[in-house]
Amino acid sequence: REVRRELFFRDELAKLFELSALEKLDITGIKGSYAGAMGMGQFMPSSYLDYAVDGNGDGRRDLFNSYDDVFSSIANYFVKKGGWVRGGTVAVPATLQAGFEEFNPTDWTPSLTVTELAARGYQPVTPVMAVNAKATPVTLEGSNGKQYWLGFQNYYAITRYNISKMYAMAVFQLSQAIAGKELPPA
Repeated sequence: REVRRELFFRDELAKLFELSALEKLDITGIKGSYAGAMGMGQFMPSSYLDYAVDGNGDGRRDLFNSYDDVFSSIANYFVKKGGWVRGGTVAVPATLQAGFEEFNPTDWTPSLTVTELAARGYQPVTPVMAVNAKATPVTLEGSNGKQYWLGFQNYYAITRYNISKMYAMAVFQLSQAIAGKELPPA
């Protein structure tokens, strides 16, 4: 494991030098996390190279100073790395029927249809248009106990950006609050 980390960070350093040459960045002035994530979107150098886009049309991909570039790049990352589906469902609240055990997948890949999840006791609280859509169960601790959700492809896409199920849910719920949509109780 330690060798893999060493190789990863060595490769990221090489990507930083490549990025510096391509984007005319002064790497001595770059600030980022201890692990090397940088800019407002906290992209690693390889992700910056692979997914950053010029969102404001000025001919540069600037994830340090341009909100247009940052938001466009994060959206590009969601689409290309996570398979984001425009207009697709992110997550819906669910219940776990009595007598059924929680199913906790090892990652957030949507691998079971809503019908298959219903057979495991998960019932969506709000209607799901496509019962053949694939989802994954997500269990969170809320202030009133356990919360159950069904996370779809777009939930998975958010977890490719940050693997935390709580991060993905916070991003989704924040987007709903910004859109003025009612959220389920916490």
